[in-house]
Amino acid sequence: MKIQEILIVTIFGAMIIAAMLVGQKSNERFFPFREWTGKDGLMPEFSGTIWVEPETGMEFVWVQAGCFEMGCIDWGRQCNPNEYPVHKVCLDGFWIGRYPVTQKQWLRIFKENPSFFQGNTDHPVENVSWHDAGKYIDELNGLEGREVFRLLTEAEWEYACRNNERPMNYSGSMDPEEVAWHRGNSGSSTRPVGSRMPNKLGLFDMSGNVFEWVRDVYDEEAYGRHNLHNPVADTGLGAAYDRYLPIIEPYMGGDSLRVVRGGSWRHPSTAARCSSRYSQVASTRQNYLGFRIAADHNP
Repeated sequence: MKIQEILIVTIFGAMIIAAMLVGQKSNERFFPFREWTGKDGLMPEFSGTIWVEPETGMEFVWVQAGCFEMGCIDWGRQCNPNEYPVHKVCLDGFWIGRYPVTQKQWLRIFKENPSFFQGNTDHPVENVSWHDAGKYIDELNGLEGREVFRLLTEAEWEYACRNNERPMNYSGSMDPEEVAWHRGNSGSSTRPVGSRMPNKLGLFDMSGNVFEWVRDVYDEEAYGRHNLHNPVADTGLGAAYDRYLPIIEPYMGGDSLRVVRGGSWRHPSTAARCSSRYSQVASTRQNYLGFRIAADHNP
């Protein structure tokens, strides 16, 4: 065989092998069904305080007070218009659930499971509206005999998701495959909570699995109206109107647009970015909508 023929065969063979390797890598990243077990050395350092709500077994993590730049700092060039302007926000400390509320925890309060994906109660509860989440929280507060639990504000949710870990697009990683169940890897279903890597606060599923309802009424221009300290949009009409929410909301039919955060098993990974924000009508029930609970103090 001539030298030229040997070179052609060698080069052609190398191209085939390279193409096979690229294909294997691409398939592995798009369908990475490897679940995080806590034993693979990926657990970030976590030394925070945890307390457990005794009725449901729900674990809570303390988030220290602090300030951060809220909005999309263009790490991945994936920003949406409603994630601007980037602005400084300062928050008081608060407790946050380590996981979205699970079906098991829902059933500790209510007898019926509303979820579409049943069979494993460690999956997040879904198919719940913003109002349903509020009823759950009201029942839980009734057991305490005082107001303890609530939904997170949008600012608190983003602060906890990022833990100020810039430049982290997702909660604990730049790579959604490490931390999020999304359309490309979920197998068209929710997954048990805690089966992806947590962020450094020890929080799981902030990116992916189910979208999470938060307190705020959706306002596309909220970031230009936020207060510096503990901002929340209660009407979507600006801070001057927020104090009148109990009067205004009945005229909205209880169906104001509310903010959802975090992406889901059904949506692309870009929806699971920490700064991504979306809206749903408050009465909507879908198999990709769940929630997470916050508290201002340990009962």
